[in-house]
Order: sequence, then C-alpha cells, then structure tokens
Amino acid sequence: MTGNSPPNTGNDSATRTVAHPRKAIKHLVAKQASGCVTVNDPEDRTVHWQIFLRGGQLTYATSVGRKSERLQCLIRSIQPTLAKLEFSDDSNEYAEICQWWHGNGLPMSKLRQLLMRLSLEAMVHVLAMTKAPIEFEKGSKVDPILIETPLSEIPAPLWQMALQWQQWRSSVPSPFTRLYLADDREADFIALSQQYPFPVKSDRDRDRIAQATAQVLRKQLSLYRISTLLKTSVQAIVAWIQPFLSSETVIAIGESLSDSSESSLAIPDDPPESRPIVACIDDSKTVQKQVRGILEMSGYEVLGITEPAQALTALVRQKPAVILMDVNMPDIDGYELCSMLRQSRQLRDIPIIMLTGRDGILDRIRAKTLGVNYYLTKPFHPEHLVESIGKVLQNIPIDA
Repeated sequence: MTGNSPPNTGNDSATRTVAHPRKAIKHLVAKQASGCVTVNDPEDRTVHWQIFLRGGQLTYATSVGRKSERLQCLIRSIQPTLAKLEFSDDSNEYAEICQWWHGNGLPMSKLRQLLMRLSLEAMVHVLAMTKAPIEFEKGSKVDPILIETPLSEIPAPLWQMALQWQQWRSSVPSPFTRLYLADDREADFIALSQQYPFPVKSDRDRDRIAQATAQVLRKQLSLYRISTLLKTSVQAIVAWIQPFLSSETVIAIGESLSDSSESSLAIPDDPPESRPIVACIDDSKTVQKQVRGILEMSGYEVLGITEPAQALTALVRQKPAVILMDVNMPDIDGYELCSMLRQSRQLRDIPIIMLTGRDGILDRIRAKTLGVNYYLTKPFHPEHLVESIGKVLQNIPIDA
C-alpha cells in the first residue's frame, strides 16, 4: 500500500468536504475516480476510515489509527492461520499481509478472500454514517492491487448491514466504541444477563458466562477487543448489549481510553476456534448471496446448497451447526426435506430455521410439527437472522 499512513498522493492535493459518505462514494464511482477516500467519524474523533479506488472500483478499505485491535479481531475469525500476526496502529497491514502470504506460499484465492472481507467490513461502517467529513486524495493506491470490486450498485447484504449499524450508532457509534461496566452495576448486570444471556454456544453455566463477561466489560475495552476476548462477532455483541445500554447498566464510551488494564485480564489465549457452519438450502442464488454476506460478516461459515435433492449428502459430510432452508424448492419441498432430516440419525438434532415467503398460520403449525426450531419470513432483517441463529445454538426458545 503506497498510502495508508498517510496515503502517498504525489503532487495531487486533497479535496475536503462534509457529506453523506454513500453519496460521495457514488459520485466518485460515477467519475471512475482513482485515489483514496478518507472518512472521519463525527461521533468518535479517534476513528477514520480509508477507501481505495481505481477507476471507480474498490481495491481495499481499512481503518486509520487503532487498527491493531480491529485487525486482530477480524483476522482471527476470517483467517485463523494469521491469528498470531501482530500489527501496530500505524502499520501498513496490506503490505505485511501480502508479504506474509507470499512467504508462506498460500493460495492467492484465500488472500483475496481475506482482503475482500476486511474491505467489506470497513465499508459497512462508512456507509452507516449519514454525514461525515470526507477527504479525497488522487493518486493514493494499494500495491499490488489484488481485488477490484464494482461499487456502482451497493450489494444488498452490505447495505442491509450498514442500515443496521446506522440504527445502532445512536447507542454504539462504531466497533471502536468502548463498553464499561461499573463495579456498582455488576449485580444489575448479572440479573439482566439471566434474561439476556450472552450469545455464545457453551455448555458452561450461565452465571459463569455472565461473570466472565462482566470481568471483560469492567476493563473499558473496545468492541473489537471484547469480540476477540469473548470469541463472538462484533455484530452479535452489539445486538445483545442493547438492553444493557438502554438501562444504563453498561455505558458506551466513544473517546479513546488507556488499554493499560487489559494485560490484567485473567482470560487464557486459547487457539482460534473454528467458525460455526450454517447450511443454507435455497435454490435462489440471490438469497444465497444475501445470507452469505450477512453471516460471514457475523463470524459464521456458510455452506450454500442450491440443489435440495443433494442436500442430505452434503449435510452429512459437513455437519453444520444450523440449517436454513426454503419451503418452495424444486424436486423436493422444505417440509419433506425437514421430515427426512428429522428421521436421519446423523442430522436429526441439528436446529432448523425455515426461510420462506409463506406467512400463514397453517404453514407455521406444519413447520413446528415437523421439528422446525424457528420460522423466518422473507424479506428478513439481517439482525433477526443473526439473532435467531444465535438463539437456536444456545437452545433458547424463540417466539416464532
């Protein structure tokens, strides 16, 4: 990357304005601009985002300042083999990742996937802002350019996730926001945790999970740090923490605070955990793309199955943690497939979530009779999909 800290702009001067980031990016894309867009978060002066464009296409997006906590969090879940790679806040992570990859002879497809996932996560937070100071510098670029993604049309899953963050920004401006639980509110936190348990699949006692979570929240860490320590996606944590913020049991802090207390955390540095696999059985490529976009950004691995007749073989081989399926499919409908899954010794205990356009009471009753854990009607909200998966993984009853 020739321009990350700060971008190398040659002799070109920067243009600054205050605008809606989405509109500004759309304007630059229409002009097929090349350079770097820097977006400053008006809610948190420590947060800046950079978007690199070539000919109006996205080549990379990242954060500026405090980037080590973000990279540690995301890379641990996206590419566990890189979990031990350390970054400084002012490092050129693009070059470091590329050099490490080249030195270890790993597949280029995996490197491109990592760079794309990092970029899309950054884009979500840029698009979530309604107005922000924006600076465009011509000539700044990443090197080598390994991905080029059209931005003329914002992908639906990306935009839906950005809209969700737009709603969350009133309470949690960004993943760099720090959460704090005061000692005198810990009893309230433990009590509220019984009603809103932490979204992890665990056999441990809920009280122990609540105590461990409280220990982390007392340290005033960013959401990225909390996500890394608790091995749960940032999105899942933000969705879960809302009632705690509303009751002021936990407070959100947008200003930068010292991380000196983090070293005292009594939490073991376990090896990276494999991401839970979610199978999506749907013949619609549009739905498959939407589900994959939502769940991969939430820390899940997605097994897409577009041929329902071949589903059983793929499911037995992969053993997913959750199965999503449509009702209306060719060859075999969702109800029949659900019945077959519940009769399979290897698959009958896997939670099933129906994704369908049918919203009749008889359809819901039939699904419940066949052992469906949750019934989600299309079009669904990204937050509802992530929340329903988290709950079925914890065996928490859901009012369908």
